Amino acid sequence: MITGFTIKNVEGKIESAESLSRQRFPRLNVNIEKVDTDHDKINVGFSFVADYFDGDEKSSKSIGSIKLSGDVELKEPKEAVDTTIKRWNENKSLPNNIAEELVNGLNFRCSATGTLVAYSLGLIPPLVISTTKIEEKK
Repeated sequence: MITGFTIKNVEGKIESAESLSRQRFPRLNVNIEKVDTDHDKINVGFSFVADYFDGDEKSSKSIGSIKLSGDVELKEPKEAVDTTIKRWNENKSLPNNIAEELVNGLNFRCSATGTLVAYSLGLIPPLVISTTKIEEKK
């Protein structure tokens, strides 16, 4: 369960005001950068990036970006904490239930904060409306 959420850094930029009229919905990326523990808590460092372009092709020109980074604290039973840390240290992945809660919580909070930054810069809000569901590979 998420018990703490802190955004420590906010960055936003546009390349030029003239290019804003050609912007498309941003390409969003949530990055889990570190995972460690403090007894029954899992501490996760993250970044949320919204990159804006003037088209949908790979060759599209960058218009701007928003980046939020910070920390999330999750409180879990000791066994779940141990399993999570072991899995992260072995292959940089998280158990599905924790990954789902984390990604959905980050999408919600970062979409809300990112909307304020986007509005200030004239960018489309980086809203994530759907819920993420993570499943094991078959």
